[in-house]
Amino acid sequence: TVTDKDGKPVTVSKTEKDGSLTLTLPSGKLIDADGYYTIVVKDSKGNVKPDIDVTVKDKKNTEANGKTDADGKLVIPSTVHNAYVYGYEDGEFKPEGNMTRAEAAAIFARNIAERKGEVIPDKKSKFTDVNSKLWYSSPIAYLAKYEVISGYSDGTFKPEEQITRAEFVSMVTRFYDLFNTVSSSGKNGFTDVAKSHWAYKYINSAASMNWIAGYADGTFRPDNNIKRAEVVAIVNRVTDRAADKDYINKNLSAVNSFTDLKDKTYWAFYDIIEAANTHNLVNTVSGEMWVK
Repeated sequence: TVTDKDGKPVTVSKTEKDGSLTLTLPSGKLIDADGYYTIVVKDSKGNVKPDIDVTVKDKKNTEANGKTDADGKLVIPSTVHNAYVYGYEDGEFKPEGNMTRAEAAAIFARNIAERKGEVIPDKKSKFTDVNSKLWYSSPIAYLAKYEVISGYSDGTFKPEEQITRAEFVSMVTRFYDLFNTVSSSGKNGFTDVAKSHWAYKYINSAASMNWIAGYADGTFRPDNNIKRAEVVAIVNRVTDRAADKDYINKNLSAVNSFTDLKDKTYWAFYDIIEAANTHNLVNTVSGEMWVK
């Protein structure tokens, strides 16, 4: 069965080859941001069919494809946003807590791997203080490969030290530069970031790209530790991720398992849900719409 974005049934022509399906939409039905379709595949007995390759075409020769999930369902065209940050063993997210340099490195390693279609390899880090047996060794080595991090002059990375706002912004800018062009207005406007500061150019670029805004008193406080909530808010802006608030509000018990994140009025509530939940989405003219 095929239904359009309004839940109305769509009659399609179907061909099957080697267990894969090709569905052709009727005239007037297009595959675009406002023309997504929900496909459910079942056998003749009504049993759902997972892992079926499906291609959908329209009359303008635009096509999209995917594989049905465990419920025999597929939304086309849709993309996946993978979770890139996690909570703690005690069930908390600790949004006002600080983040270590290793945790920050892991966030960018996951985002790079997703965009490049790679798996973070099990590889020893070059930094002298990164234990190869600990969880963060491979993400740090992976991030160093792409020169998003360089460590300190003494050959260390200090993975378990808390990351400062300036250090995090420098990682953000180098990460973005792997895939896009970083722009700069020439002046960041922060009263406490002089041109002599080692991260001046990174902070300047981040401000120009509207990833950071600083504080009401005109400062950026580059050497303060950055909060976990601030981290996900910035990363979401950099990666063009924006939570579907309507979907989240209707599915709170399914998407939010953090014991310390219950207040929806908290400024970073939806940013955290976006960052911590893998979800399928359709990009529409009104923004990101979660479909599962």
